[in-house]
Amino acid sequence: MQCYIILFLFISILGCKKESDDKKDFLNLLTLGLYARSCAGQNAFPSSGTVGSLTRLQIRPSQTSSGISNYDQPHYVFPPQSGVTNKNILSVFYPGTGSSPCEVNTFLQHGATRGYHVVGLSYPNGEAVNTVCNQGAAKSETNCFENLRKEVLTGVDLSPYVSVDISNSIEGRLLSLIQYLIRVRPSEGWDQFLTGNQINWSLVYVGGHSQGSGHAALQGKNRTLGRVSIYSGVSDYSLQNSTLPSWMGGTQNTPGTSYYGLIHENDSIANFSGNSNQVTNAWLNQFSMTGPITNTNVGFPFNNSHSLVTSVCNGMGAFGLHICPMTSGFQSIWNYISFP
Repeated sequence: MQCYIILFLFISILGCKKESDDKKDFLNLLTLGLYARSCAGQNAFPSSGTVGSLTRLQIRPSQTSSGISNYDQPHYVFPPQSGVTNKNILSVFYPGTGSSPCEVNTFLQHGATRGYHVVGLSYPNGEAVNTVCNQGAAKSETNCFENLRKEVLTGVDLSPYVSVDISNSIEGRLLSLIQYLIRVRPSEGWDQFLTGNQINWSLVYVGGHSQGSGHAALQGKNRTLGRVSIYSGVSDYSLQNSTLPSWMGGTQNTPGTSYYGLIHENDSIANFSGNSNQVTNAWLNQFSMTGPITNTNVGFPFNNSHSLVTSVCNGMGAFGLHICPMTSGFQSIWNYISFP
């Protein structure tokens, strides 16, 4: 039923649009409909199941900690595929604003087929950082972007614009999830990702899409991670000051050689400032990502660049281009960016 409601609403909207927008609107509608279909019914999900030869676990954050009170859509968890060489690496992915792990299910599954322990994390992501930090009093606060992201990541009270405690933070939720998996699925090797009661970040690859990519990128600044994968971001930009926030250019514990990125070349959502090179310039100048900006159509090994753009999905509307790198068909590029 959920899909049909969304379809009806968008058809109604289409009727009010100019005819010249019909193709883009239809393609965006199709994309949104597929997303809705992939996530329909997740309030009645099984705790575990199989997808082909993979085991997929759907675990509500509140199952893992009594301190978790909201944003309770399930984490998606995949142990490595049986029979594939185990990478002994935890790959963690942060969806974008308002999204849940089910929407990147294909991406997560693919990581497990490559031998990774994979987590699609459900976390507090209801507010777009660029929206919050470009309005009202927040737009005059120099550290709005960094403080908001740090509070979502760590739960330390730094921003008046979000309310996230340690248990509900990204890092708190991930720790609780790993501890839960060690208890209930002790034979799957989740214990290797903890040292005592702390996450062993050197064995963790983090990635994210859109807003989630910014969290991954900042986490790489603050921690020494195995890899950082950025999809359709980082978009942070102060309209009042016409500049990127200072955190993006700060020192980073994860070196630029371990950062990788993929974006559609015409992604106007990620390039929030209106400069079509905003994101890719930041990759090179703020995150020190290696190699020239390279289109994926050149094929592997992509000039050994860590900064990739794609022309696939041309003709779709803004939302379609923004989510394009997360759609099926990019598996070989995901291997290069996230799952080597």
